[in-house]
Order: sequence, then C-alpha cells, then structure tokens
Amino acid sequence: MKAKKILVRAPNWVGDVVMATPSFRCIRENFKDSHITLLIRQNLRGIINDSPWFDELIELKPVKKRSTDRYSLPLVNHIRGIRNFFSLVYQLRQRRFSLGIIFPNSFSSALIAWLSGVGRRVGYKRDSRSFLLTDGLERTTDNGKFRPIYMVDYYLRLCAHVGCEIKSREPELFISKTSEKRANQLFRKYHFGEKPYILINPGASFGTSKCWYAKEFARTADLLKEKTDCEIVLVCGPGETRLTDDIEKFSEKGLINLSQDFVSLEVLKALVKRSMLLLTVDSGPRHFAVALKRPTVVLMGPTDPRYTETEHEIGEVIREDVDCSPCHLKICPTDHRCMTRISPDEVVKACIQVLKNLCADVKGC
Repeated sequence: MKAKKILVRAPNWVGDVVMATPSFRCIRENFKDSHITLLIRQNLRGIINDSPWFDELIELKPVKKRSTDRYSLPLVNHIRGIRNFFSLVYQLRQRRFSLGIIFPNSFSSALIAWLSGVGRRVGYKRDSRSFLLTDGLERTTDNGKFRPIYMVDYYLRLCAHVGCEIKSREPELFISKTSEKRANQLFRKYHFGEKPYILINPGASFGTSKCWYAKEFARTADLLKEKTDCEIVLVCGPGETRLTDDIEKFSEKGLINLSQDFVSLEVLKALVKRSMLLLTVDSGPRHFAVALKRPTVVLMGPTDPRYTETEHEIGEVIREDVDCSPCHLKICPTDHRCMTRISPDEVVKACIQVLKNLCADVKGC
C-alpha cells in the first residue's frame, strides 16, 4: 500500500522498544518516500535516538506535579492529563496521517490514533479496542488460548499486514558520539574501563517479582572477581539505587557502583556495548545486549521465555522450572521460588562458561 504520512506508536517498555526495532527498520525500508513520525514515551526516547528510521519524533510526556501541588487533589493531575491528551490529539490531527501502526495493546493508544483522524489504523484486537481499528489483527492461539511468541515476530506481523517485505529480524541500536563521551567520563570518574568489565543490572521496572536478591548478587560478584580478571560494575535505573547500594554493602571483594550517577538509556547502550558480559534479570538492558551483540547471562523468573527467546542472543538464560511459573505477576504472592532457587554458584558457572566461549583463557580476556 501507499501512505504519504505514517504514524508509528512505539511500545511502552524498554525491552519492547528494542524488540520493535526490526519493525521500525522494516517500515522505513518499505516506505522510503513516506514521512514517518514516531510517537514514543519521553523516558524511552534515548533508546532509538540516532536511528535513521524516522523523520520526526513526538514525545508522550508524563504529567508532573508542580512544586506548589504537594497536597493537591488527584483530580488536579487528572485534569492536566486530559488537557495534555487532547493537546496531543490536536497536534497529530494537523499532520493528517494516512496510516498508523500501533504497537502497544492498550485501549488509549488506539483511541489517540482514532481521535487524531489517522486514516488506516493497524493493531491487535486487544483491550476492547477493536472498533477503534480499521485493521485489527487476532493474536495467534493454540486450542483457544493465546500462544506466546517472540515479540519481534509479534510486531513484524503488523508490518506484514500492510504489505511490508521483511528482510531481517535482528534488533538494532545506535550509539552517538555524545553517549560515548559520557561513558568515557564515567570510566574516568570511577577508574574502570581499561581492562574488561562485567556489567551487572539487578533491577527491573516491571516489579520485584523479576528481581533476585542483594546478598546473592553480592556473592556472585565476589566469586566472579575471584575467578576472572574483570572489573565488576553495577548499574541501575531510576528507583533502583537501594538495591545496588545493598549489593555494594554486602560485597566483600569490592565493586564499582554507578548508582550515584544518573545513567541514561543512551549512555547505558554505550556501557553495554563495551562490556565483556552483561549479567541481568529479564529486563530492558538484556535486549540492549542482544541488539549490540554482547554476551548475557539472564536470570528469568515469572515471565514466559517464549516472548523473548531469540537465536540472536549470545549467552545463557537461567530459569527454574517451577509449577507456578510463568505467572507474569509484578509481585510474588507466595515464596518467590522461581528466583530463590537460583544460586550464586549456578550463575557464576554460567558466566564463566559464556566467557570461555569468547576466549580460551578467562584470565586473559
């Protein structure tokens, strides 16, 4: 099909945005002469900055309280949210999009496209929003139940529906010189980077159910420092500093904790790219490593691995096969056995094996 102006609504989670990059690239390759606008949450923009796929980016900005609103009623913020919503709709209507590809499954993402007068609106029939779409796709099912599939393929189905030829399924990220410069500043400030380092990302914005424990991470860091000649570096996202600070406190061998500095998603890409190995839970930075072709060891708890399994990942996924998993709950209501049964020794063994696959002598890596 032909479309002069295309609106692409990006997913709402870090990892999902990365897994949507093959679709972003696919849309650009198949609509070379179209003006393509990406609508994305403000805090996620750093993931796709410097990519060549879009002519314009529009940010979805969160509603922020003013300093004088410390004790304001929730209704005030609700009104601000409504005002921002219709301001965005007005802004989009002026552009007269002929095609909209809506990656999130939410009702609100389809509603924005409908109110904005987007001519053809393509997305999945989810969240009671079918009537807002001109082209609603059904999820794949097995015996009446939704079948989990790799999110890259889930998103690429939308591209195929509008006639796109799919040339590659590989996620892709770009790193700017500014991000590299900021990473170099962190290297100098914390005195690392001259020799290989293992990057540990212990947090997950999804919820505590995805997280491992500070003492276990600390023990793992100590064992890795004993068995390799790599620096151990901790990195975290907003609201996760307590976890990384606890890991630093429990560590006996010492490590480098970057929690005192705000590490943006753009800079995190540079840190992942230059690491020897990323040790992480099943969170967004894992997909940075996949896109940047860096080795990973992933601790997976309550989520279904079929959503993220890919032949492009280098490394190992550690997952305990327990009866209550996958549950996809943000907070475990029982004993969190999917994560508590993972031991530091098991994690270290996996890390060493991944490193050995990179070079025969781990000490010399």
